[in-house]
Amino acid sequence: MSSKPALYQFPKLFKRLASQQNKYVQHFIKLREGKQYRLQQNTVLVQGMKTIRELRDEGQQIKSLVVTAEREPYTESAIKFPALQVIQNPDAFLSEYYYLVDVDLTRRILGTASRPGRHEVFAEIPIPDHTLPSKDQVDRFLVCDHVNDPGNLGTLIRTGKALGWDSGVLTTGTCDFYNDKTIRASRALNLRWKYNVLPISQLVEFLKSYDMTPLVADMMPQTMNTSDLWSPLTGYYDQVKNQPTIGTGPWLWNFKDKEPMLPKRPALILSSEHKGVQGLDDEIRISMPMANNVESMNVASVGGILMNELNRLIK
Repeated sequence: MSSKPALYQFPKLFKRLASQQNKYVQHFIKLREGKQYRLQQNTVLVQGMKTIRELRDEGQQIKSLVVTAEREPYTESAIKFPALQVIQNPDAFLSEYYYLVDVDLTRRILGTASRPGRHEVFAEIPIPDHTLPSKDQVDRFLVCDHVNDPGNLGTLIRTGKALGWDSGVLTTGTCDFYNDKTIRASRALNLRWKYNVLPISQLVEFLKSYDMTPLVADMMPQTMNTSDLWSPLTGYYDQVKNQPTIGTGPWLWNFKDKEPMLPKRPALILSSEHKGVQGLDDEIRISMPMANNVESMNVASVGGILMNELNRLIK
């Protein structure tokens, strides 16, 4: 009789987790599902080889590295990239612990919304220090106020990092900064974004301490005879020659008695399109003209446009 082929032997460095009741599996599930548990453990789950590699290259510590692979493959060829890369070269991804799970456990740990592959890699990463840099190290802030959708928050942080808005403020009404959806949408760039958390009532004074001028993203005024509606490109609104139409760039208003100008050190304040910023009635407003049949824009889209426009206009 022919003998049964021998099973592939995983490196002994990797410990197989076979059940949802395993304490390590439970730990990973709690990290994804529980805000308080994440804060207690001071770690988060990060999915994807590219993102993990970027964090590694920036010197980020990896606490646990988890590879998805079937339980009893006969040959190494049954294991595909990126799982195989980690199994073959664990020294390239230094971690305190290495684990193996099958795809069913991966889906339970990461959630079906993460759409994990059959050869997925994910990691438990310590939350790094997020303390804001000193006043002389920053010249602009991104402020997220009551941004309740983690996908929007993650997209804003990713866009902000890409455009040089590397730090800012989260008001206490904003959603969980380390929610798994926020991490996915930001590609884990939220782990590298510096911030402070404040109630909205303390925001203006805090921005003053950094010599930042608040700019509140808002809907364009309904009446176009607003006396201080002003464009950094063309000046004051004029009913005949100079109107806030699509393509004319950002418009500002609510200057009160101040001279209209773009601040050199802006703090762009963005809020949920459903709620708007509350309690900052005296601050300068900024908006982008839109088509008449569009009521509002997604907050992440608005944020990306305004950050880019301010980068272009502020010298």
